[in-house]
Amino acid sequence: MACGYKIIGPRPGLFRGVIAGSLDRAECVTLWKNYQCGVMSARLAVLVFLSASVVWAQTVEEVLVTERAPLVDGKQDTVVTVVCPPESALCERVVLTYALHRPPGGWDPWDRIAYVTVLTPTDTVEIARIMTPYQRECSWEIDVTDFRPLLADTVRLRVFILYWAQSPGQGYLVSVRLRFFLGRPEMVPYRVAKLWGNDVHRRWAYGNPKEPIDLRVPMRTVFVEEDAAAVKFVALLTGHGQGNTDNAAEFSRKTHAVLVNGEMFPRLLWRDDCAQNPCRPQQGTWQYNRAGWCPGDYVRPWEEEITSAVRRGDSNQIGFRFQPYINYCSPWWDSCFIAPPPNCPDCNFNSTGHTMPWYLMSAYLVLYRRAVQDVGEASNPALPEWRWEPGRLVLRQARSVLWQWELVDLLGRRLQWGEWWGEQLSIPFVGLPPGIYGLRWQRGVLLRQQLVIWCGG
Repeated sequence: MACGYKIIGPRPGLFRGVIAGSLDRAECVTLWKNYQCGVMSARLAVLVFLSASVVWAQTVEEVLVTERAPLVDGKQDTVVTVVCPPESALCERVVLTYALHRPPGGWDPWDRIAYVTVLTPTDTVEIARIMTPYQRECSWEIDVTDFRPLLADTVRLRVFILYWAQSPGQGYLVSVRLRFFLGRPEMVPYRVAKLWGNDVHRRWAYGNPKEPIDLRVPMRTVFVEEDAAAVKFVALLTGHGQGNTDNAAEFSRKTHAVLVNGEMFPRLLWRDDCAQNPCRPQQGTWQYNRAGWCPGDYVRPWEEEITSAVRRGDSNQIGFRFQPYINYCSPWWDSCFIAPPPNCPDCNFNSTGHTMPWYLMSAYLVLYRRAVQDVGEASNPALPEWRWEPGRLVLRQARSVLWQWELVDLLGRRLQWGEWWGEQLSIPFVGLPPGIYGLRWQRGVLLRQQLVIWCGG
């Protein structure tokens, strides 16, 4: 049986790319798997067979956070409240999409620190950090699955860029989305324990012998439950400042370490691939490698699997050690003013070529449990059950919720639509030509979307 397919684009929404043809069933599935990350821009995961006539894709719920969020008083600092899938909805992945757009007043000429944080009633949790590019649009997809315990039900999010407007309307417009890939994971994060953190307004100086940076990261005690299946150390850590001894901290290769009950896990904090950044070309010095970051890219988290070092059902001592370092080209080193070291024309910091070395850090322990299984399937009330009957797709939901739904082709044309209120929805495919169709449900800001490859019959 042949499987017709057509992917036409670019178009807004799910569908991107251009390709068309007719293949047999096995070739059709192979093509879809091969193109899901390129043509579909990784919007859907692996496909599975339902019957001889249809292939089904993973369920995705999309939550809009901001759409071209404007500047307010010359700043990009937006706080919004969104509704995410409930904690009971099992997710295989959570992906944050972050996009920058040019504002009416033009680009900020410099690279800036940007981040997305969750605002809890008692704390602030940074879930993503981006370094803006030099004067161009870019977008990124960032895995934030570790923070799923904080991204459930009603959530307050802050979208911030450190920026000082040099002319009216200059800076960045920001779009942010969250996509929840519902499924049947083996393990799920159930707790995020914050260890240490600062922000751009509370900078941790590096290399001051009178105030060592290790004082900023005191030892923490974290209890790990008996049923914890895995424990991960996750940190967003970047170095900034230049013109100092070793050109720290932005352009200095340093090895730091996390300590777990006395066991050390060291890592070199360095990005050596800035010239290969997909967000290119840019203005400025974007090709130069840096301490944990590149202009025009998101910060790769320091992820360390530490399960073997923790004691379950007990308290654990978690520490962090920065590589020892003294900045001899600084006002912190009294002898600098008497006998300046080489390549140190001025011991004082300024706003151009000699700036204070410092680190920006957000560090957490993420604890995982095995997902609840029920007769081999994940218990997930947010994921509808489905079955294929001759010529139609039948869906059932565990509880009656009102959804607006539509079946569209790859041009986005609505073929069928309506309201789904009740336990069951029946969608006929008889009469439709073989091809790929999109099925969407909308409830408020929640968007659930799936694809069906209909092979006729």
